[in-house]
Amino acid sequence: MSDETELLEDGYTALVEINEGKVEEVVNEWIEGNFDPVKLLNKLADAMAEIGKKFESMEYFLPQVMIGAETMEKANKALSEKMAAEGVTSASLGTVVLATVEGDIHDLGKNLVGGMLKTAGFKVVDLGTDVPAAKIIAAAKENNTHLIAASALMSATMSSFKDILGLLEGMGIRDQFKLMIGGAPITQEYADEIGADYYAQNAAEAVEITKKAMAR
Repeated sequence: MSDETELLEDGYTALVEINEGKVEEVVNEWIEGNFDPVKLLNKLADAMAEIGKKFESMEYFLPQVMIGAETMEKANKALSEKMAAEGVTSASLGTVVLATVEGDIHDLGKNLVGGMLKTAGFKVVDLGTDVPAAKIIAAAKENNTHLIAASALMSATMSSFKDILGLLEGMGIRDQFKLMIGGAPITQEYADEIGADYYAQNAAEAVEITKKAMAR
């Protein structure tokens, strides 16, 4: 059996290389070796960050990032079950409410953002697609989070972001929530124009913005 340091490096390399079988093998060996699950989760989270960088530099493309996120989620599940069996819970970095806006049924980008946020240590409340502004805000209030992440993949549904902001203003709670937006037709200029707090160009950027937003 490999030692702890060797397994950490093997897990990191395997995930960066999108080697699903090797990641699973490392996770199983880690659990059998009774090592600290949090250590491996943190190392795999570093690997996901590296995958995000490769995506930004166009060395990797969307299918690779999605496979990486799915592989990480499986590892996270197995290691979390191990922690639960030992009575250990992993602390969440915070909660994010995630949705595709009303009128839009596209979920590929949203799912990728959700997967990467989970692997980074955030709790994600995924409301799905075609979600009205009122439901998004209600979920944010119910889950006691100040960050809403919304996406639109069609120019025809971009105005739904304004509905969210307008409703927050009308309810007198705009200062309690931050809105991060993204999607194919969205730009930084558009985000500035409507008064959104953050614009994420891709999933890796969404994770970095979330980390900074939660730290504040």
